[in-house]
Amino acid sequence: MKTSGRTLFLKTAACPASTTLLSFRGNTLSKKAATQVREHLEGCDFCNAERQLLAHHKAGRKASKAPDIPINLRILAEAILARR
Repeated sequence: MKTSGRTLFLKTAACPASTTLLSFRGNTLSKKAATQVREHLEGCDFCNAERQLLAHHKAGRKASKAPDIPINLRILAEAILARR
């Protein structure tokens, strides 16, 4: 996208969602949807960069749960925060 002589590097409402780009990469889109994404990628530097980034995404990987805070550390943190 160009504005006053300079190119803006951003995702717009016309850009496909990240999940769509992942589906495109995995060849799971319908033929029509894949054609639309391919045509969009021809002119969108942002989505091409996002597609390259998503190439490192591992399909099916589950998000890991954050570890629980040890109870003594939690009590200390709550006490410190309560003083503020």
